[in-house]
Amino acid sequence: MLSTQIVLFNVATATYFVGFVAYLLCVVLRRQWLGRLGTASVALGFVAQTAGLLLRGISMKTLPVTNTYEALVFYGWVFALGYLTTDLLSRGERRHIRVVGMLAGLFACVSLGLASSPLYSAATQPLVPALQSHWLALHVGFTFLGEGFLAVAFCSSLLFLVLQRRGRRQGGVADATLERLDATSYKAVAIGFPFFTLGGLFFGAIWAKYAWGRYWGWDPKETFMLVTWLVYVLYLHVRLHHGWRERRAAWIAVVGFLLALFTFAGVNYLIRGLHSYG
Repeated sequence: MLSTQIVLFNVATATYFVGFVAYLLCVVLRRQWLGRLGTASVALGFVAQTAGLLLRGISMKTLPVTNTYEALVFYGWVFALGYLTTDLLSRGERRHIRVVGMLAGLFACVSLGLASSPLYSAATQPLVPALQSHWLALHVGFTFLGEGFLAVAFCSSLLFLVLQRRGRRQGGVADATLERLDATSYKAVAIGFPFFTLGGLFFGAIWAKYAWGRYWGWDPKETFMLVTWLVYVLYLHVRLHHGWRERRAAWIAVVGFLLALFTFAGVNYLIRGLHSYG
């Protein structure tokens, strides 16, 4: 079964890369059929990766997010899910966000590529007691699901900043494109933030009580999770109550996701804590 999982993940990596290239060519050559090819490739990769995750989850009898290898694979999956969902919700305006698909496909491909590198082992390992809990699956699953949509917001916001800057220097960037990227970023945060909150704070606190006997202990990952959450609270607050849009909102979304990435990966390697399980 492990070999089948690896084949499926390799298929997903390859098709995500094809999606990235197709979207890139769509943006450069302005051929809409390449955009459709990119979406089909990302969707195919998502299906293959979903099948691989299901097989691994069945063999482990839990959500496969118990080590760095599995977390990277799952991270790639939520990148694709977040983008495909946003694309589906943007029917009629998809050409404006296919440039976002270019980065989403690249991120998913890189995440799976890192997982399959010699740095990590695909072999399953016996779980330590703290990981033998359905609260862990809910905590990590919902948090990563939220981050998949926050990744879409990051891509949209980053592209907004790049295109706006290029437009100021060279001209020619359509206002409709910038407006759609800004709207896509807000839509993605609005979808992802509740999942991120539920998984990271609510289910995370319950799992911490199960694993370590307390709901909150200012562990490094808990602390950075809270800081990241507050950044997105700020994003929604200033956007909804103060009318911040476009450039200022985009910078907050970019900073928020960079903090989320650091919380996911950087804390494990730079600051040892209770969340470090290999």
